[in-house]
Amino acid sequence: MGKKYLYKSWRRAFGHMFALVFALVSLGIVVSTVVSAIVSIFEGEGVSSATNIAYILVNTATNFVVALTIFELAYLIDLELAVPPGSEPSVTEILQRDLPRFIGTIICAVALEGLILILKYNTEQAYDRIYIAVAVILSAALLLVALALYLKWFPLGKMLDNHKAP
Repeated sequence: MGKKYLYKSWRRAFGHMFALVFALVSLGIVVSTVVSAIVSIFEGEGVSSATNIAYILVNTATNFVVALTIFELAYLIDLELAVPPGSEPSVTEILQRDLPRFIGTIICAVALEGLILILKYNTEQAYDRIYIAVAVILSAALLLVALALYLKWFPLGKMLDNHKAP
């Protein structure tokens, strides 16, 4: 009994520590992105052309989505450790509840990164490398299709109904 309690205490302490670290990293990304965007705009880099302004805005949005993804990870870690002992959900329930939102956020980040690559290669006139950006956007599309199939085949309501006590 004592070893099990000690293990759960250490697991909970390390889980909260990692959740805090991920939340702070997310906050750091948001702050550095805002500062970087403001500096870029006020130093005149962003005002020189509409393409540069678009690049700054899309890059800022991408960084915010990455920060949101990291924050989601912190939230999920903390949420799983806040469950009272004895009422831990099954792995299937955890995946059904939390995975779609997390994967959806990652899909947004990947798609925005593809848009940034298109803007970057377009401004550099490196048209031979646009296939890289297309591959990134296609991978986001494949992830989205996989998520849709996952949600179609394993709907949350149906799974929770199957696990209810009679």
